[in-house]
Amino acid sequence: MKIVIVERWKDAVRPGPDTGLRHILWPASFPGTSRARIPAHALAGLLFTTAMCQAFLLFYWADNAQVRGEYRRAALWLTSVIMAVPVLLMREVLKGALRGWKGAWYKLLTAAAWIPSVPALFLVLLLVTQQTRGTFCTGGTHPPEHPLPEYAAPLCIALSLAAGSSAAWLVWVVSRRRARSVHLYRAWLAALLVTLVAGLAPWLESAQTCRTGA
Repeated sequence: MKIVIVERWKDAVRPGPDTGLRHILWPASFPGTSRARIPAHALAGLLFTTAMCQAFLLFYWADNAQVRGEYRRAALWLTSVIMAVPVLLMREVLKGALRGWKGAWYKLLTAAAWIPSVPALFLVLLLVTQQTRGTFCTGGTHPPEHPLPEYAAPLCIALSLAAGSSAAWLVWVVSRRRARSVHLYRAWLAALLVTLVAGLAPWLESAQTCRTGA
């Protein structure tokens, strides 16, 4: 009985004949649909950058009552609005690639998704940089220092990628190798973003933005 269980478990976790291991651990590769790979990675990059910036806006300056209220809510709302257009358009481009859309309409949609992506990313990163380096401290306090140690960002990125791959693999196993690539992609992306924000939050929230003394 134990041998049968082990063999069934091995069959459950072994990739199928038409699916490679990299397609499970990195679902953005989308096997058999090469057109979807570029928008899939672009959408992941947009959401990844948005999540990182939102983490800064949510948890940085947490020790400063002056910035904790209206300013941060306005910054969060502004970044959400800025990134909503390229994210939604890139999502439609990915959907079209998976469904085999072609023609002038799809090319126009692709251009509409890529054109605002670069300026949107630039504006959001600029907004977060201004908040990180802002001068909101008064009363003999020192300007804030960068809240993250040098190893924090690479560590959080590595952990988020590992969590995404683990989530995709778990969905693959639980579904008995029947999960579609788009389902693996969603699980991978959700786990990646949640882990990134959760990893950055403790460092950002504990950062002393308005230090006193020498």
